[in-house]
Amino acid sequence: MPTISNVDLIKKYDPLAAKTAATNDPTSTKDMTQNFLKMLTAQLQNQDPMNPTDTASMTTQLAQLNMVDGINQMKSTMTSLLTQIQSSDFMSYATSVGKNAMAPAKTMTFDGQTPINLGAQLSSDVLSILATITDAQGNVVAKETLGAKSAGMADFSWDGTDSDGNPLAAGVYNISLSAVGVEGEIFTPTSYVASMVAAIGKDTNKNTLLTLADGRAVVPSDIAQWIA
Repeated sequence: MPTISNVDLIKKYDPLAAKTAATNDPTSTKDMTQNFLKMLTAQLQNQDPMNPTDTASMTTQLAQLNMVDGINQMKSTMTSLLTQIQSSDFMSYATSVGKNAMAPAKTMTFDGQTPINLGAQLSSDVLSILATITDAQGNVVAKETLGAKSAGMADFSWDGTDSDGNPLAAGVYNISLSAVGVEGEIFTPTSYVASMVAAIGKDTNKNTLLTLADGRAVVPSDIAQWIA
């Protein structure tokens, strides 16, 4: 009986063996175009000379395939470009850490010492603005009246004292605004509160987010001013 060694079980390379064809994806635009051209060539070779095939519709379909392929390539290019822009923006906003950003808010965190920079976004000129500060329980602790202001951002600050000038404890306070327009109309401007940028991050859609020291997370477009 012949003896079979382990060496005989090792597969040997056969240069005459047929190479395995690469797997094609019949749903890809490239393979669909190639298959379409093969079908078109075969149909033209086997057409009836007395009744030739109308190739206009085939040419139109081929043009549509090429257009779809072009759109897919453009989408890929735009996606890559957007990723690069987002990465560049992310790195540029990293330099804002430690700076104060003025963003929309109705609450503010007072540390017991540092005055808070505030703002009122005005859509038109006003005769006066009333800023009302309340504590966490809704009690009015301070009011400040500002004079006439032009349209745009009206800046002011709160030093953490009540209406009598007494210092208040550290904590969370609320701000509400009321403005009187030049024609006597009363409206509510958007209030802005400044806070230091503590960190830069991204949301689930990879958009840049700035985390402020008071706990807010804002997008760059929400920031109306940078305060040194």
